[in-house]
Amino acid sequence: LEEQGHSVSLINPRFIKPIDSSAIKEMAKKVKVICTFEDHVLHNGFGAAIIELLHDSGINTPVVRIGWPDEFIEHGNIPALRDKHGLTPENAVDMIMNKL
Repeated sequence: LEEQGHSVSLINPRFIKPIDSSAIKEMAKKVKVICTFEDHVLHNGFGAAIIELLHDSGINTPVVRIGWPDEFIEHGNIPALRDKHGLTPENAVDMIMNKL
């Protein structure tokens, strides 16, 4: 994204609860889009918590969530599974660019 002229910030929340709502809201007011990249199921994950926080705060920053679908994931080669389910940097860039 930076190579395409976009400014990028990264937050590593380490945990979902307690969510640092003030930091998230402050960042959401400064950016065009938020992307969460989660190495687990999206359902009720960090991205869902971000969407709920922003909605309840009246902040309309779009959120792109990348993570595993809420379904059975077959066993196999981890890089191949990440590629199949879109957990790749390339997919993140594509999804973010679609929101810009």
